[in-house]
Amino acid sequence: MAEKKTIGLVTGLNPRAALAVKTALLRQAGEDVTLIESEEQFQIDPDPVMAMSDRKIFVFNEAGLLMEMGADIVLVPDFKAGRFIGEVQREYTTPILDMKTALMSMMQPGVTVGVLDRDNAASCADGACDISQKMKMVFAEEGEEAELNRVREIIRHEGPTEEAVKVLQAVCQNMVQKGATVIVPNCTQFALAQPALAQAGLPVMDVFEAFAQAALAHSTEKLPKSFKLGLLGGLGPAATVDLYDKIVKATPAKTDQEHFKVVIEQNPQIDDRTACLLYGGPDPTIAMYNVCKRLEKDGCEYIIIPCNTAHAFLPRLKRHLKTPFIDMQQTMLDAIKAKFGDKARVGLLATSGTIATGIYSQKAEKMGMKMFTPDEDHQKSVMNAIYGPKGAKAGFTTGECYDDLYRGAKYLVDTYDCNVLILGCTELPLIFHETDDFKVGDKTVSIVDPTATLARKCVEIAMKTIKERGVH
Repeated sequence: MAEKKTIGLVTGLNPRAALAVKTALLRQAGEDVTLIESEEQFQIDPDPVMAMSDRKIFVFNEAGLLMEMGADIVLVPDFKAGRFIGEVQREYTTPILDMKTALMSMMQPGVTVGVLDRDNAASCADGACDISQKMKMVFAEEGEEAELNRVREIIRHEGPTEEAVKVLQAVCQNMVQKGATVIVPNCTQFALAQPALAQAGLPVMDVFEAFAQAALAHSTEKLPKSFKLGLLGGLGPAATVDLYDKIVKATPAKTDQEHFKVVIEQNPQIDDRTACLLYGGPDPTIAMYNVCKRLEKDGCEYIIIPCNTAHAFLPRLKRHLKTPFIDMQQTMLDAIKAKFGDKARVGLLATSGTIATGIYSQKAEKMGMKMFTPDEDHQKSVMNAIYGPKGAKAGFTTGECYDDLYRGAKYLVDTYDCNVLILGCTELPLIFHETDDFKVGDKTVSIVDPTATLARKCVEIAMKTIKERGVH
């Protein structure tokens, strides 16, 4: 037995039309469908620009609500929605079907179609619809347009009165004389008069019945999901900006729209990770978890954190989250291994918290990679470059902080013959920059930036996913 389809119906744009569609659905499908409806009523603004924007936002909100209520497909019984339904659909994966799209998909090539509302058929009139290129379209005469607009308002407020039907009948008869074999009342107000027009012998389509038929036949398969990356920011703020800047620059995009979605929650109030790990300071776990849950709820497919020390807390978070992390350290070490192989002698410039937790060294050891850290004296210089009154977290990137970081780097190169230096704190790339020819005394070493490596990895994953799904 086929699974019962749950159909969400946006009723507030035109309650009469929605009732007609609901009646048709129940008549055609009976107990094979579950209908859920929204109750909010749409208020038309007299300003046409605001009215259209209001209509778009109304449909967006109502569709989202119906999806939350469990709709497999959302129906919008409104012809005007055909002008913008693609804008709404782009934000959701649940199918949304409007009357114009549904009816155009059912039209047969080669017929001559009488169209009562020129505005609602604008894209088809200029050939933008594929089906319109295969059929002839007949519209009301210029002198009839004003009468149709008047009749539309009558029906909106009073229903299909005798006067309204009489005007529509004359227009339809004129279309038949021009060769129309079927007339589409592509305005929900005109469509309410269909029974009376059909009774007069005019070939006017029952668009509500047709819409219900199209809806029942329409697939409820989810549309491809846009790729979205979540960024837990504020650890610290400048490092967050630096990572996002590198993601943007690494993305092979020629237009704004070719970039991918990134959700950033900048929370500088998350407690200091190093202070927690080394000195028993406040635990940042809950604050980090709270941000990750919101990113997960927003549909992010991966989460990244531009803070090396914060990665020590990932094991505590992963067990309670479905969304995977892109591990900054592992990404960095994989890149070093691929580039330098067994010749890599890696020096780690990082916070004392990062070093103490072994989040780099333990991973390096598993990979058979030699890694070295500064002694206590030189580690104080590195920490001063990060946390000092003239350090990176205080907004400095040159001067004293540069000298302090260089002192730590020189120690690693002179003492351990390191040929690769990792900027293992996300503030450090604000001082040193990634390069393969950094001079330390009389030696040249490579500076590797985990932030830049993470950015490139994010772009790689995003581009691959977008290509597979065919949607940004």
